[in-house]
Amino acid sequence: MKTSGGAYVPYGFEGRPVLEHIVDRFDMILGNHGGEPLTDATFDICGGAQWGKTIFALNFGVYLTSCKFYNWGYYLPDDDLVQGIVDTKLRPDVVEQIDGLAGMMELGATVDKRGRKVVNRKGAFMVTDGTRKAFAMIRGMGKIPTSFSMDCAMEDEKDDIPERMAKFLTGRMTASDLRLSSSIGTQRKHGKGQHAKFMAGTQEVQMFPVPGTDRLVNIEESWPQVCRLAVDGTPKPTDPQLTYAGNFKDAAGQVWDYDPSGVFYVADPETGAPLDRNKPVFVERRPERAKLRKWSIRVAQVAVAAISLSQPVSRWQDAVRDPESMEVFYCDVLALPKNSSQALTPEIITRARSIEQPFDLRLSLKPGCKSFAGVDTGNRCWFFAREVESEWVKRSLWAEQIPLGDLVRRVVHLARTLDVGCLMVDAHPAVDQARAIAYALNNLEDIQWPEIKDPDKTRIVFPGGLTWDGPNSRWENLRAAVVQFTKGSGSGTTQKIGKEEEGGRTKYYPIIQVSRFDLINRAVNEFLGPKEQVSRVRDGKVVEEPVMRLCQKVPGSPAIVETLEAHLVTGSEKDAKGDFVDECENHLLLADGYSALAEHLGQAGFETGSVEFESVREDEGELISRGRRFPG
Repeated sequence: MKTSGGAYVPYGFEGRPVLEHIVDRFDMILGNHGGEPLTDATFDICGGAQWGKTIFALNFGVYLTSCKFYNWGYYLPDDDLVQGIVDTKLRPDVVEQIDGLAGMMELGATVDKRGRKVVNRKGAFMVTDGTRKAFAMIRGMGKIPTSFSMDCAMEDEKDDIPERMAKFLTGRMTASDLRLSSSIGTQRKHGKGQHAKFMAGTQEVQMFPVPGTDRLVNIEESWPQVCRLAVDGTPKPTDPQLTYAGNFKDAAGQVWDYDPSGVFYVADPETGAPLDRNKPVFVERRPERAKLRKWSIRVAQVAVAAISLSQPVSRWQDAVRDPESMEVFYCDVLALPKNSSQALTPEIITRARSIEQPFDLRLSLKPGCKSFAGVDTGNRCWFFAREVESEWVKRSLWAEQIPLGDLVRRVVHLARTLDVGCLMVDAHPAVDQARAIAYALNNLEDIQWPEIKDPDKTRIVFPGGLTWDGPNSRWENLRAAVVQFTKGSGSGTTQKIGKEEEGGRTKYYPIIQVSRFDLINRAVNEFLGPKEQVSRVRDGKVVEEPVMRLCQKVPGSPAIVETLEAHLVTGSEKDAKGDFVDECENHLLLADGYSALAEHLGQAGFETGSVEFESVREDEGELISRGRRFPG
């Protein structure tokens, strides 16, 4: 490998034990520890910048092709990067540094669909030992990958690769008996791209033992307090800690300004005991995912011993003064995603969990509380229920993914189990199921549907209490409604009567029309407070705490808790136009938005209790002239 002075030395792991651990993981997947290769495995390496990931990936690709004779595909965000990788890294830093490799390899060569050799294709190479052949392709993902079959597909800087293109990569490994997928890149956005890959795997992190104890410290998650200044050049427990202001402060409050020539080290934030960055302990936070052959690991610059702490401490000085530099510092140095376009961050989510005594998701209400629910539909459907104690205190009550085929039965059961006062369900794409839920929860399943002239302007009282106030275009005693996104931001809600023809009769159901932005924004703002410029006034005072509380996430918590957090953060991102992003994993945020809308309607004069009716005779002319009651 190339040194900082331009000379080459044998590739090694000194100061980078995490790379050795990554190699061991790949060896296990490939069957190099004994046994058969593990098919359909994924291994996602999610880290900061400049810790050796690209040269590692290229060496790995050369190993796969020249030693294992597997076909390897290495995909970059665009084709403009391919030439630089091949000419400045693959050829001089890998091929020319391995004895005998150049004689086995033909750069620029691959085969077409008919198996005929094609030459002069940038980023392609062929390897042969005279008997066996393997092919590699380094390509940009500007278009859907075709015509090249792989055993291993690796993505570099996944955050910049269009997801719709990346989904086609697995199809290029259909004929393989390995089908290894891997990504390696910087995490920038919570719940998306590279971070989504990390969350889907075993979530392995580097922990460092505190000498003399059984405690472990994660450096990137403990920054900046984990970093200390050795005042006299030798680490001591009394040394000052790095602060969010960029200087160093000790327990007595004495402050030391940053000096580039200082001696910096990492230590236990509590005791000051120095940590050895050469001796990490690798901890899988979701070890059960190993059974699914889904591995992931996070690699932070500050946890790599070969990288001097002087660099991150220096960069921290700019980060504390510039929000954009802080984003870059988190992503590149700490390997933690941070993006100002996402309104909800892990810090905000953590705050929502710590406002009150920790609690779990549950299928029961606290005494005196009400519940409201929302459902986002699609091939996979998502249910979210909230518990409302007051205008100022709301909690996540239940969350669940539901198969489309079981949607109606399960939602109706959950709504009745949780005594849901009002539920809103996404109108599209599961149109029939959404209407069926509205019929069931409003007790409209088994009624006789009479003909009604001009139902839009008529007051209709349905059996069970649901009432359409046509003259005022509003629903009363609403238990469930279908939601349509048709309005512009800030335009409020519109209530309509839906109509469905069945068996020669017209059936009616509630429709609520609302802006998608407003629906999501209502749910997002419930997690925000004065620190995020969202203020609420109670009894003449600004309420410091957000209104929404989240269930705890601890070892053993159901997987839906982690999914809920991911959907909230991912869905809270805004695009360049200021709209909330679409076509992402935001389903439980949308379901929460529907539940917030249900609460808003349920608390705005809608009676959600049962209503008693007297029988109505046709000769009650005065009543009939104002509306119609269904028989029942």
